[in-house]
Amino acid sequence: MDSQHKVYIANIGIISAIGDTAAMNAASVKAGISGYKVSDFYNQQQQPITLASLPDELLAELFFEMDEGAYYSDQYERILTMALFAVHEALHQQPVDASIPVVLAIPEMAEQGYSIPADLLLKNLLKQKALPLKVDAASFIATGRAAGIHGLQQAFDYLYQKGASYVLLGGSDSYINTARIDYLDENERLLVSNRMDSFVAGEGAGFLLLTRDRHKAMQLNNHVVALYRPGLGEEQGHMYSDEPYCGDGLADAFRQALSRYTGEPVKVIYSSMNGEHIWAKEYGVACLRNRHALDNNVQTEHPADCYGDLGAATGSVLIGVAAIHLLQNRAVNTQLVYASADRSQRAAVVMEKISL
Repeated sequence: MDSQHKVYIANIGIISAIGDTAAMNAASVKAGISGYKVSDFYNQQQQPITLASLPDELLAELFFEMDEGAYYSDQYERILTMALFAVHEALHQQPVDASIPVVLAIPEMAEQGYSIPADLLLKNLLKQKALPLKVDAASFIATGRAAGIHGLQQAFDYLYQKGASYVLLGGSDSYINTARIDYLDENERLLVSNRMDSFVAGEGAGFLLLTRDRHKAMQLNNHVVALYRPGLGEEQGHMYSDEPYCGDGLADAFRQALSRYTGEPVKVIYSSMNGEHIWAKEYGVACLRNRHALDNNVQTEHPADCYGDLGAATGSVLIGVAAIHLLQNRAVNTQLVYASADRSQRAAVVMEKISL
């Protein structure tokens, strides 16, 4: 396979309700530890809503100098704090240059009224003097849950077409916002007692430091993790569309991602499924249409069962957790990671464990 079809994970930074480091999140997911808690938010029927939020005392300990500008909310501070914390971990003790491009995963356009302005998040990342980020090289990928995987395409471009040594890819998101929770509750999507078709809103951040040089990648037992170019799909019959659901979007994303890879059948799939029934349905269609490239006993992991739905941070956190598990698992060499947005965007990527 041409080297330009692979990038390598140099480091990972993650924070969520189940841990404040990438290693802790991976261990908590493997152990099945849940960050779900009944919250102080109530739905229209005055039932308490279950969330997966970070403890306030933990966020209070994470201090960074921020430019709040004219825009401020508790959600804004949480998103910035989590982002800065995860970025610092991703860049910790790395011999990086002083001009790393940034690819930011942000909420879908229809959701941005319930999140912080993306330019403020970027501004606060770039103003941190200790972070070697390139001020004039930044991209926004506004496809929500799918954005962290979707943004890999831009990361490849920075590394191979523009000659960057590293790229920082990731996002930070929080549902802890009254307007955003009210919007989801009106659509009966949030978990309360006696509601089965629902999800637990979470919050967190995940950032990946990527490189084209395998010798600069993070390693365990002389192995590193390679990511192939992502596969992308568009589901016209998404949950907010009047078009009939056909399952084409995720199936196409699987097909494209798997076409980049010619090795053994995929044994493990990491999914953005969050408990809502629609995601299980499309996953079944995608696996059926791509069964030739999947192991007969393919294993499915859906870490949202532990840390909740992370919105725009989903893709990068999924990749990070899956990469750590892949390095630790001697029996598995290949995994598929995918994420589906509320609306049309679907994205998938094959990751492979490679010996140095």
